[in-house]
Amino acid sequence: MNGESDYVKVALANEIPPRSMKHVDIGGKEIVVVNIDGQFYAIDERCGHMNAPLSMGQIRVNTEKKIISCPLHHATFDIITGQKLSEPIMSGMDMSSLPKNVQDYFKKAGEILSYVKTNNMQTYQVINDNNEIKVKIPA
Repeated sequence: MNGESDYVKVALANEIPPRSMKHVDIGGKEIVVVNIDGQFYAIDERCGHMNAPLSMGQIRVNTEKKIISCPLHHATFDIITGQKLSEPIMSGMDMSSLPKNVQDYFKKAGEILSYVKTNNMQTYQVINDNNEIKVKIPA
């Protein structure tokens, strides 16, 4: 760390309850701050697949990983490293009740979206300074 001046206060600790997230904007950079049982992490807010807001997604924790999933296509990312853990899920929706032209539209959209690359996410250093959550300013 280059010093506390490199960090920006984004919340008070009690504003982000355990297993929840908060969207923040630091100088135009959208970041989601995640509280995993009192330990805070920060990762890019926008999904590395289709730019959906991860703060609207879900947090999952197991013995090996802390995971955030995209609310749109369910791609998953490691909260600590930003590494992509799984590709989006582009199927599984029952469209049988929809008109044929709408089914065809969604099928074509799915085919096109299947070529969109899913990128790893950037993570950011976070400190808890006397219950003030601070994120290191992105370079």
